[in-house]
Amino acid sequence: MQECIDYAATSQDEVCGLIIDDSHLFRCRNSHPEPMTHFRISDDDWLAAEEVGEITAVFHSHPQNQPGLSGADRKMQIATGLPWWLASSGKLHKFRPVPFLLGRRFEHGVMDCYTLFRDAYHLCGIDLPDFERNCGWWLRGENLYLKNMPVNGFRQVSTELAHPGDVIIRQPFDGADPCHAMILLDNNIVLHHDHTGHLSRREPMRPAFIKQTHSIWRHEQCSSLNLQAIYADISAKSS
Repeated sequence: MQECIDYAATSQDEVCGLIIDDSHLFRCRNSHPEPMTHFRISDDDWLAAEEVGEITAVFHSHPQNQPGLSGADRKMQIATGLPWWLASSGKLHKFRPVPFLLGRRFEHGVMDCYTLFRDAYHLCGIDLPDFERNCGWWLRGENLYLKNMPVNGFRQVSTELAHPGDVIIRQPFDGADPCHAMILLDNNIVLHHDHTGHLSRREPMRPAFIKQTHSIWRHEQCSSLNLQAIYADISAKSS
């Protein structure tokens, strides 16, 4: 919505508003005491917006070039349960209200390693499709990861060239398809969610993970991959 971008350009402070019926910007006053780096929408503005129509998203801007949600943004987004729209550097970014990346309970096809991988990339500004996956696909030769990575903008890179943001595909079961994805972060830390009863988490790249690594993949937009959005989400969950 061009109106959001134009509104953001009117101030060096963060501007804010509410999206009505997915199509109309209801402008609000930023009542935060530090408006250059934060925003707050008053109860009065929220109630006034509800009189106009259904609130379908929250909008604000980042005057600096910060195209991802901050930790404070993520906390409030989850509290509202709404999509958040963000204007920064003349572009509008839209974020689904995905759960925090850490601490998720595993449910195959609903909240699993691909869900985590997809949601993390979404927060970083890259949208990937969801795909249907029935339990046991890795035993039926369906090869969902290897089929979907190339058609969604990923190319395979060598282990020696891996860097933060790359996706590691593991083959944890002998005789099965590669079926587990991990995102490589700084300092050889991986973000992942497996089926072993653990919550989604960060941990060092273990020797067992290295042994089970099938391939490493990099997205075509890797130069613009904003990993700070992942770290902001992790900080929000941890604080």
